[in-house]
Amino acid sequence: MKLGVDHRTSSAAEPAAAGAGAGATSATVAARAAQPAAKIVVRLGRIPRAVPGPAHVVSLGPAARRRVALTFDDGFCAGCVRDLVRAVERTGAHVTFCPNGVYAGAWEAQRKPIRRMLATGQVAICNHTFSHADLRQIDDARKRDEIDRNERWIERTFGVTARPYLRPPYGAYDSAVLAAAGDAGFTRVVMWSGTLADSSERTEDYVVAAIRYWAKPGAIILAHGNYPATPRAFDRILAVLRHAHLRTATLPELLGR
Repeated sequence: MKLGVDHRTSSAAEPAAAGAGAGATSATVAARAAQPAAKIVVRLGRIPRAVPGPAHVVSLGPAARRRVALTFDDGFCAGCVRDLVRAVERTGAHVTFCPNGVYAGAWEAQRKPIRRMLATGQVAICNHTFSHADLRQIDDARKRDEIDRNERWIERTFGVTARPYLRPPYGAYDSAVLAAAGDAGFTRVVMWSGTLADSSERTEDYVVAAIRYWAKPGAIILAHGNYPATPRAFDRILAVLRHAHLRTATLPELLGR
Protein backbone atom coordinates (compact mmCIF):
# COMPACT_ATOMS: atom_id res chain seq x y z
CA MET A 1 0.00 0.00 0.00
CA LYS A 2 1.19 3.49 -0.80
CA LEU A 3 0.04 6.86 0.40
CA GLY A 4 -1.16 9.03 -2.45
CA VAL A 5 -1.76 12.73 -2.58
CA ASP A 6 -5.41 13.76 -2.74
CA HIS A 7 -7.55 16.11 -4.83
CA ARG A 8 -5.08 16.22 -7.73
CA THR A 9 -2.18 17.54 -5.68
CA SER A 10 1.38 17.49 -7.00
CA SER A 11 3.31 14.28 -6.61
CA ALA A 12 5.27 13.56 -3.45
CA ALA A 13 7.36 10.81 -1.92
CA GLU A 14 5.15 7.90 -0.84
CA PRO A 15 6.26 5.79 2.11
CA ALA A 16 5.30 2.21 2.74
CA ALA A 17 2.61 1.92 5.40
CA ALA A 18 3.84 -1.30 6.98
CA GLY A 19 2.96 -1.54 10.64
CA ALA A 20 0.56 1.41 10.44
CA GLY A 21 -1.98 -0.27 12.63
CA ALA A 22 0.39 -1.19 15.43
CA GLY A 23 0.98 0.67 18.65
CA ALA A 24 -2.33 2.53 18.97
CA THR A 25 -2.33 4.48 22.23
CA SER A 26 -5.06 5.32 24.72
CA ALA A 27 -7.64 8.05 24.22
CA THR A 28 -6.15 9.83 27.23
CA VAL A 29 -2.78 10.13 25.55
CA ALA A 30 -4.41 11.11 22.25
CA ALA A 31 -6.43 13.86 23.86
CA ARG A 32 -3.27 15.60 25.04
CA ALA A 33 -2.49 16.36 21.39
CA ALA A 34 -5.85 18.07 21.14
CA GLN A 35 -5.09 20.94 23.51
CA PRO A 36 -3.47 23.93 21.80
CA ALA A 37 -1.79 26.68 23.80
CA ALA A 38 -4.57 29.22 23.20
CA LYS A 39 -8.00 29.47 21.67
CA ILE A 40 -10.10 32.08 19.90
CA VAL A 41 -13.54 32.74 21.38
CA VAL A 42 -16.27 33.59 18.85
CA ARG A 43 -19.57 35.39 19.43
CA LEU A 44 -22.15 33.54 17.37
CA GLY A 45 -24.51 35.62 15.28
CA ARG A 46 -22.20 38.64 15.04
CA ILE A 47 -21.13 38.50 11.40
CA PRO A 48 -18.53 41.08 10.36
CA ARG A 49 -18.96 42.60 6.94
CA ALA A 50 -16.91 41.29 4.07
CA VAL A 51 -13.69 43.21 3.43
CA PRO A 52 -12.48 42.65 -0.14
CA GLY A 53 -8.75 42.41 -0.74
CA PRO A 54 -6.12 40.43 -2.60
CA ALA A 55 -6.39 36.68 -2.05
CA HIS A 56 -3.25 34.84 -0.99
CA VAL A 57 -2.73 31.10 -1.30
CA VAL A 58 -1.50 29.35 1.85
CA SER A 59 -0.59 25.70 2.30
CA LEU A 60 1.54 25.76 5.44
CA GLY A 61 1.54 27.62 8.74
CA PRO A 62 4.40 28.70 11.00
CA ALA A 63 6.33 25.84 12.55
CA ALA A 64 7.46 27.50 15.77
CA ARG A 65 4.52 26.48 17.95
CA ARG A 66 4.42 22.90 16.66
CA ARG A 67 0.78 23.05 15.65
CA VAL A 68 -1.11 21.12 12.98
CA ALA A 69 -4.39 22.17 11.38
CA LEU A 70 -6.71 19.24 10.68
CA THR A 71 -9.24 20.33 8.04
CA PHE A 72 -12.27 18.25 7.02
CA ASP A 73 -13.95 18.85 3.64
CA ASP A 74 -17.26 17.89 2.02
CA GLY A 75 -19.43 15.71 4.29
CA PHE A 76 -21.67 13.68 2.00
CA CYS A 77 -21.92 10.85 4.55
CA ALA A 78 -24.27 11.93 7.35
CA GLY A 79 -23.14 9.18 9.72
CA CYS A 80 -19.49 10.02 9.09
CA VAL A 81 -20.08 13.71 9.84
CA ARG A 82 -21.97 12.77 13.01
CA ASP A 83 -19.19 10.47 14.23
CA LEU A 84 -16.50 12.99 13.32
CA VAL A 85 -18.23 15.81 15.21
CA ARG A 86 -18.72 13.53 18.22
CA ALA A 87 -15.04 12.54 18.19
CA VAL A 88 -13.92 16.16 17.96
CA GLU A 89 -16.15 17.24 20.84
CA ARG A 90 -15.22 14.25 23.00
CA THR A 91 -11.47 14.67 22.57
CA GLY A 92 -11.32 18.46 22.62
CA ALA A 93 -9.32 18.52 19.38
CA HIS A 94 -9.19 21.85 17.57
CA VAL A 95 -10.17 21.41 13.92
CA THR A 96 -11.62 23.25 10.93
CA PHE A 97 -14.67 22.04 9.02
CA CYS A 98 -14.96 22.91 5.31
CA PRO A 99 -18.53 21.90 4.45
CA ASN A 100 -20.45 22.20 1.20
CA GLY A 101 -24.01 23.48 1.49
CA VAL A 102 -25.17 20.81 -0.94
CA TYR A 103 -24.64 18.39 1.96
CA ALA A 104 -26.70 20.55 4.32
CA GLY A 105 -28.64 17.61 5.75
CA ALA A 106 -25.51 15.97 7.17
CA TRP A 107 -24.14 19.19 8.67
CA GLU A 108 -27.38 20.72 9.93
CA ALA A 109 -28.07 17.57 11.95
CA GLN A 110 -24.89 18.44 13.88
CA ARG A 111 -25.66 22.16 14.21
CA LYS A 112 -25.90 22.20 18.02
CA PRO A 113 -22.55 20.55 18.88
CA ILE A 114 -20.78 22.46 16.10
CA ARG A 115 -22.16 25.76 17.39
CA ARG A 116 -21.05 24.87 20.92
CA MET A 117 -17.51 24.26 19.69
CA LEU A 118 -17.52 27.36 17.49
CA ALA A 119 -18.48 29.49 20.50
CA THR A 120 -15.41 28.33 22.46
CA GLY A 121 -13.01 28.52 19.52
CA GLN A 122 -12.47 24.77 19.40
CA VAL A 123 -13.77 24.63 15.83
CA ALA A 124 -13.61 26.99 12.85
CA ILE A 125 -15.36 26.98 9.48
CA CYS A 126 -13.82 27.32 6.01
CA ASN A 127 -15.86 27.92 2.83
CA HIS A 128 -15.60 25.03 0.35
CA THR A 129 -18.26 26.36 -2.09
CA PHE A 130 -21.88 25.32 -2.18
CA SER A 131 -21.91 22.49 -4.72
CA HIS A 132 -18.23 21.48 -4.91
CA ALA A 133 -17.85 22.82 -8.45
CA ASP A 134 -14.46 23.29 -10.11
CA LEU A 135 -14.37 27.09 -9.99
CA ARG A 136 -12.02 27.30 -12.97
CA GLN A 137 -14.66 25.75 -15.21
CA ILE A 138 -17.54 28.16 -14.54
CA ASP A 139 -18.06 31.82 -15.40
CA ASP A 140 -17.33 34.68 -13.02
CA ALA A 141 -20.95 35.13 -11.94
CA ARG A 142 -21.24 31.47 -11.00
CA LYS A 143 -17.90 31.58 -9.17
CA ARG A 144 -19.25 34.30 -6.91
CA ASP A 145 -22.57 32.51 -6.48
CA GLU A 146 -20.83 29.29 -5.39
CA ILE A 147 -18.82 31.21 -2.80
CA ASP A 148 -21.54 33.59 -1.61
CA ARG A 149 -24.30 30.96 -1.46
CA ASN A 150 -22.17 28.74 0.75
CA GLU A 151 -21.26 31.68 2.96
CA ARG A 152 -24.93 32.57 3.43
CA TRP A 153 -25.71 28.95 4.35
CA ILE A 154 -22.81 28.86 6.83
CA GLU A 155 -24.00 32.08 8.47
CA ARG A 156 -27.59 30.83 8.77
CA THR A 157 -26.61 27.40 10.04
CA PHE A 158 -23.71 28.09 12.35
CA GLY A 159 -23.94 31.79 13.18
CA VAL A 160 -20.42 32.59 11.97
CA THR A 161 -18.65 33.66 8.82
CA ALA A 162 -16.12 31.44 7.07
CA ARG A 163 -14.19 34.53 5.93
CA PRO A 164 -11.33 34.88 5.27
CA TYR A 165 -10.85 31.16 4.52
CA LEU A 166 -11.82 29.53 1.21
CA ARG A 167 -10.74 26.12 -0.02
CA PRO A 168 -11.54 25.71 -3.72
CA PRO A 169 -12.80 22.23 -4.60
CA TYR A 170 -10.10 19.88 -5.92
CA GLY A 171 -7.53 22.49 -4.90
CA ALA A 172 -8.24 24.00 -8.33
CA TYR A 173 -7.66 27.72 -8.76
CA ASP A 174 -6.35 30.28 -11.23
CA SER A 175 -6.14 34.07 -11.31
CA ALA A 176 -9.88 34.42 -11.92
CA VAL A 177 -10.70 32.21 -8.90
CA LEU A 178 -8.35 34.24 -6.71
CA ALA A 179 -9.97 37.45 -7.92
CA ALA A 180 -13.47 36.17 -7.13
CA ALA A 181 -12.36 34.97 -3.69
CA GLY A 182 -10.71 38.29 -2.83
CA ASP A 183 -13.70 40.31 -4.02
CA ALA A 184 -15.94 38.26 -1.70
CA GLY A 185 -13.65 38.86 1.29
CA PHE A 186 -11.97 35.45 1.18
CA THR A 187 -8.37 36.59 1.30
CA ARG A 188 -6.88 33.26 2.46
CA VAL A 189 -7.19 30.52 -0.17
CA VAL A 190 -6.32 27.43 1.83
CA MET A 191 -4.53 24.50 0.24
CA TRP A 192 -2.65 21.81 2.18
CA SER A 193 0.78 20.43 2.91
CA GLY A 194 -0.37 16.87 3.59
CA THR A 195 -3.44 14.68 3.15
CA LEU A 196 -5.16 11.63 4.58
CA ALA A 197 -6.12 10.79 0.97
CA ASP A 198 -9.56 9.88 2.32
CA SER A 199 -11.74 11.39 -0.41
CA SER A 200 -11.88 7.74 -1.50
CA GLU A 201 -12.70 4.90 0.86
CA ARG A 202 -9.68 3.86 2.95
CA THR A 203 -8.88 1.63 5.91
CA GLU A 204 -8.19 3.02 9.36
CA ASP A 205 -4.59 1.84 9.11
CA TYR A 206 -4.14 3.75 5.86
CA VAL A 207 -5.44 6.95 7.44
CA VAL A 208 -3.15 6.56 10.45
CA ALA A 209 -0.16 5.89 8.22
CA ALA A 210 -0.99 9.03 6.24
CA ILE A 211 -1.06 11.31 9.28
CA ARG A 212 2.16 9.75 10.55
CA TYR A 213 3.84 10.63 7.25
CA TRP A 214 2.45 14.12 6.67
CA ALA A 215 2.18 15.61 10.16
CA LYS A 216 4.90 18.20 10.68
CA PRO A 217 4.99 21.53 12.55
CA GLY A 218 2.79 24.04 10.76
CA ALA A 219 1.14 21.41 8.53
CA ILE A 220 -2.31 21.91 7.06
CA ILE A 221 -3.81 18.44 6.66
CA LEU A 222 -6.55 17.76 4.12
CA ALA A 223 -9.15 15.25 5.32
CA HIS A 224 -12.82 14.54 4.61
CA GLY A 225 -16.10 13.73 6.31
CA ASN A 226 -17.02 11.22 3.64
CA TYR A 227 -16.10 7.69 4.78
CA PRO A 228 -16.16 5.88 8.14
CA ALA A 229 -12.42 5.19 8.49
CA THR A 230 -11.57 8.81 9.30
CA PRO A 231 -13.80 9.28 12.36
CA ARG A 232 -13.04 5.74 13.51
CA ALA A 233 -9.31 6.48 13.41
CA PHE A 234 -9.62 9.89 15.06
CA ASP A 235 -8.17 8.91 18.45
CA ARG A 236 -5.26 7.21 16.72
CA ILE A 237 -4.66 10.31 14.61
CA LEU A 238 -4.39 12.38 17.78
CA ALA A 239 -2.07 9.80 19.34
CA VAL A 240 0.28 10.10 16.35
CA LEU A 241 0.35 13.88 16.77
CA ARG A 242 1.01 13.57 20.48
CA HIS A 243 3.99 11.27 19.93
CA ALA A 244 5.37 13.77 17.41
CA HIS A 245 4.97 16.53 20.02
CA LEU A 246 2.38 18.30 17.86
CA ARG A 247 -0.89 19.92 18.87
CA THR A 248 -4.06 20.56 16.94
CA ALA A 249 -5.13 24.06 15.89
CA THR A 250 -7.92 25.65 13.91
CA LEU A 251 -6.99 27.67 10.83
CA PRO A 252 -7.37 30.98 12.75
CA GLU A 253 -5.11 29.63 15.51
CA LEU A 254 -2.49 28.45 13.03
CA LEU A 255 -2.65 31.29 10.48
CA GLY A 256 -4.38 34.19 12.20
CA ARG A 257 -7.04 36.24 10.46
